[in-house]
Amino acid sequence: MTSKLTTQAQFDAFADDVARELGTHCRTADLTDYHRGLGRLIVDGDGRALRLTQPDDRHPDRLKIHAALPDETKMIAPSIGVTARSAQHVAREITRRLYPLHAEAAQQAAELTARQQAEESCRRAVAEAVAGALPGARIKEQCRRTRII
Repeated sequence: MTSKLTTQAQFDAFADDVARELGTHCRTADLTDYHRGLGRLIVDGDGRALRLTQPDDRHPDRLKIHAALPDETKMIAPSIGVTARSAQHVAREITRRLYPLHAEAAQQAAELTARQQAEESCRRAVAEAVAGALPGARIKEQCRRTRII
């Protein structure tokens, strides 16, 4: 049996049930930046966040669940589609399919951030050494570039 999710109140109650099924460490919150349909945010005690949405009101039983990453401009957040059969079904699919993808994406995002910070630090050190050797030179930072003027 599919849950009937046609109003935001019904969707909120369903999301609360999903959070309960995921564990006592989960809570829900408003999904403020979503305007295409019904949506709710699920946050767990480990700091993982999931955006539970119903993108198409013509198919109220179809849900999309996106893993939230700290900086989604650098990576595409993993997502799954699932049918809203029950809160237990949705929680099981999140645990089975999305959490492993979320962990992998979070690890990749951390590695990417560390690489970019190391690159920026090395670039800055080289620029400072060169600018120090040139009288009157100054450093100007740009997006992934350091200019010596």
